[in-house]
Amino acid sequence: MSIIEALVLSVPYIHLALKEEAIVAVVEKESETVVKYLAGKRVDSGYQDGQKVNPADQNVFIAFRGQNADVIISEEVYGIAINAFSFPIRENGKVIGALAFGLPIDSELKLENYMNSMDSIVNSLQDKVHTIASHSEELAATSEEINKQAQHALEDSERTNDVTNLIKSISRQTNLLGLNASIEAARAGQHGAGFNIVAQEVRKLSFETSSATENIETSLRNINSNLENLRQNMGQINDATNEQAQLVQDFSEIIEELTTLSQEMKSFMHNALK
Repeated sequence: MSIIEALVLSVPYIHLALKEEAIVAVVEKESETVVKYLAGKRVDSGYQDGQKVNPADQNVFIAFRGQNADVIISEEVYGIAINAFSFPIRENGKVIGALAFGLPIDSELKLENYMNSMDSIVNSLQDKVHTIASHSEELAATSEEINKQAQHALEDSERTNDVTNLIKSISRQTNLLGLNASIEAARAGQHGAGFNIVAQEVRKLSFETSSATENIETSLRNINSNLENLRQNMGQINDATNEQAQLVQDFSEIIEELTTLSQEMKSFMHNALK
């Protein structure tokens, strides 16, 4: 029994071993004839036993030249993508035929497309995370600057309180001087009448100054309260910004891990399809 005859007898078992998914064919070189052919469940190149090999079937003719063949046939040829590979059959050191296979790889190609889509999504996510991180840093810097300005405003307000206290002290002293002047004018009788009018105006001005100073103090207290609230709120914003920056960093690290995993899976798929 020749090697080709032995392989013909083993083809059904090889076909079963491949779960009937693959094409299996034994081809005789001298006559370029398909001696035995079994189609796969989902793929069929259309050969029949005893049929001549298609001259364009590189998978078989590469094996005829004594080389192992491994080619990808696109979906347009047989309606489904195929990984075709073949091995030369040798007898007494001479190539006498080819053992050819054809495995459907549509699922693998779909998975590769999914991996490419995932790569695209991951890259898009990474770009957006970098943008968010940049904006987060800008927001943190801005909130820190506002916090400093609010602190400076509080310090300026404290210094303004010192000024209003001085004005109140002057007002009290002016009122006291006006009161003393009124008393002295009353003692002077008719001769002090004009001076008494001036003294009354001085006291009136003192009262108005005191009232205005109290209004200023009230406004300053409100300003201080608002500035303190602003400072506290900016502190909370700053804390939230720092937390957000940490979350962005964590998210970026996760995306980096996902990118690495995606690249490893893609490389694995390419190697598996070779």
